[in-house]
Amino acid sequence: MATWPETLEALVRERGRALFGYAYLLAGDADVAEDLLQEALVRSFRRDRVPAGLAAAHAYVKRAIQTAFIDTHRREASRPRRDDRQADLLEPDPAQGSALRGAVRDAVRALPPRERTCLVMRYYDGLSAAAIAHELGLAPGTVRKYLSHAVETLQRTSGGFGLEPADATDGGSDADVIVIEGGSR
Repeated sequence: MATWPETLEALVRERGRALFGYAYLLAGDADVAEDLLQEALVRSFRRDRVPAGLAAAHAYVKRAIQTAFIDTHRREASRPRRDDRQADLLEPDPAQGSALRGAVRDAVRALPPRERTCLVMRYYDGLSAAAIAHELGLAPGTVRKYLSHAVETLQRTSGGFGLEPADATDGGSDADVIVIEGGSR
């Protein structure tokens, strides 16, 4: 069995880009994504418990990214905020890609954190509502509600990008859930 430094090194070397990409999907900002990934790695490897294998470590860190993202928004919601509407009026960097990709990114970033997390897990990870519920420790009905609200919000504000509430709540795979000793994912 590999030690945690060996597992951490292999994970960052072989799956670091994928984990960063996942954090970026949730955060929509490269700097925030880096912070989320670092926090998730620290959370995952601060003890001597090592997930069995690279795939399990990847899943564990991915789950920690989701949790860190939601926790960050909880903390921000409890603090007074200044008006940042002027910052949102800046044009996105043209090197970032097409106008559609930018519109999807902006629309998804406007969703509440739990809805955004469920939407990313559904369409990026391809998980079903039941699998997402298992991963996040929520009731399946709660996840279906988050997915339905997210798709309805996207349809109302941005045209929906071809997403349908029925597909969001009924589609996906249940086979992608990885269980680690002592807990889920």
